[in-house]
Amino acid sequence: MTFGARFTVAIALLVAASGAAIGGVRATLPRDGAVARGVRIGGAEVREGEDGGAAAARRAAELLAVTVTLRWQGRTIAEATLADLGATADTRAAAREAARVGREGDLFARLDDALEARRGAVEVPVRVRVPVEPLAVRLGRFKDEHDTPPRSARLDVARHAATAHAPGLYVDVYATADAIERVAEAPRGSLEPRVVEVAGQEVPPRATREAVLAIRTDAVIARYETRFGTAGKQAGRAQNVARAAAGMDGVVLMPAETVSFNENVGPRVEDNGFALAPEIYKGELRDGVGGGTCQVAGTLHAAAVFGGLEIVERASHSRPSGYIPLGLDATVVYPYVDLKIRNPFDFPVVVRARVEGGVLAFELLGRERPATVDLATLALGTAAFKRKVEETSRVAPGGFRLKQKGIRGATIRKTRRVRLRDGSERVEVTVDVYPPTFEIYEIAPGDDPAGVLPPAPEDPRAAAEVYSG
Repeated sequence: MTFGARFTVAIALLVAASGAAIGGVRATLPRDGAVARGVRIGGAEVREGEDGGAAAARRAAELLAVTVTLRWQGRTIAEATLADLGATADTRAAAREAARVGREGDLFARLDDALEARRGAVEVPVRVRVPVEPLAVRLGRFKDEHDTPPRSARLDVARHAATAHAPGLYVDVYATADAIERVAEAPRGSLEPRVVEVAGQEVPPRATREAVLAIRTDAVIARYETRFGTAGKQAGRAQNVARAAAGMDGVVLMPAETVSFNENVGPRVEDNGFALAPEIYKGELRDGVGGGTCQVAGTLHAAAVFGGLEIVERASHSRPSGYIPLGLDATVVYPYVDLKIRNPFDFPVVVRARVEGGVLAFELLGRERPATVDLATLALGTAAFKRKVEETSRVAPGGFRLKQKGIRGATIRKTRRVRLRDGSERVEVTVDVYPPTFEIYEIAPGDDPAGVLPPAPEDPRAAAEVYSG
């Protein structure tokens, strides 16, 4: 209460010498169980005889029915009431705050508050809270379409030139919920629709062009190579190997950064430069767009293993691969199965890919070679393969064709020991399981497999499974 207000009230009390005047002063204060006259809750005046709880509930219902328009760069993307967005209003807190008006402090303070309320100057807000989860569901598709990871610069090692970097975009649901809460309570008394801009944040890349140009590549931290066919039916696979390798060439791993094979290589579709080629699907070879990409992932994985990098995510193949030893392969399926590697060192690491004459090579480059790596592999067991028989009119009666060789399954244990230059080391033990691969024969429809096929080399007692095709 200001000094002037106190003085005015004091003079009024001194002048009012009669009991009637004292009664008038008492009438100014709120009655027991009632809100001081003139108090406004959430922009609306409390009605005569209405208690604070009822007034707060009434105003909360009106506020939660207000429509919110969510916009992005001037375009409307959604409309909903606050209630539809899962918003709630704290009516208890509003009622408690309204009930305190004219009831706290000495007589002068209480009178001052009551007079201020009668002038319409006492406003009690109704606090609105918007939970993130329902809003995230409503914005889920929009967020999936607009969230963009930052694009780091890459290094052309041969020319020591860097590509341009680009920031990413993150649709911030939490900041959007906060913005809705702010407009839900303002302007006072208004029940007009609210307009809220969906919040977005720019995400800077870890490796800017300037940072990449300053990277040293004096040392080869690790190198690994595999071979592949290029002629005839292998031409499509060779194209895919080159395309996937190009997707990883020049990638920079800043200290403590994790990179994703799938994010850098992209979807295995023809529009992204991939061709039809044999690939492994559920243990069998078939033609698919992108066949051969796993060889690129496996070769990179092997380089990362021997370079001492951390393997954050990796899955082994459903069958052994002829181009790489057991335990070093890596299968990738966009966008579900990925290879992710992390740089544990205090300097950047550059991935360099080379494809030439049927040879795929990955080099990891940096300022120094920080570790030596030993890898030991132990076979824990094997599993016999089974025979599958398919009937097809492509085979003459009494004949057969070997469609796929059977491969024994294996379980191996790998022990990787990484010794750092400071004398410390880490030891990692992992187990890979490779299921056996079916031996597949094709025979003529109606032929008895036991009469036309050679004995099963792995398990002669295994019954043949016949599939018509």
